[in-house]
Amino acid sequence: MTSTFSRRLLSPVMSCVVVMILWCILPARAQTTMVMVNGISITEFDIAQRTKLNFLTTRKQPARQDVINELIDDKRKIKEAAKFGVDPTSADVDGAYAGMGLRMHMTPEQLTKSLDGQGIRLDTLKGRIKAIMAGSNLAGLRYKILHLQEGSGEKCRLSPITRTRRVA
Repeated sequence: MTSTFSRRLLSPVMSCVVVMILWCILPARAQTTMVMVNGISITEFDIAQRTKLNFLTTRKQPARQDVINELIDDKRKIKEAAKFGVDPTSADVDGAYAGMGLRMHMTPEQLTKSLDGQGIRLDTLKGRIKAIMAGSNLAGLRYKILHLQEGSGEKCRLSPITRTRRVA
């Protein structure tokens, strides 16, 4: 009699133990670094978040490799913009986020709540906005450099630290 009782009790207990072990292991996988870009890691969580954001905006499921490539490009743009001193500030990103909400007839708080409802963190969208702004700033900077070169007839480049013109 006690052996059947033990078997009945053992099965649910073992099930609970297995579930608890899996519950402890799975969050660690979400923070696993999948790709390193110039010393900055891209985690499984970053990839999942960007996949959700892309699906929300395009209504198409993006390929995993496309999402990874997009994240790598964004990290590269942000780092390069910081190198040349043209990276957008937090206030710039917040302003763009608020403007996005206004175009959708929402307050920033409502937009944040809508993103939360879709399982997308605010940092994911703001990171994407920052990368877009950084890329735009870099394109403008490259145009100015080319314009300076054409106007002076000399070779010149922009110093990453001081943003001063140097004649080569």
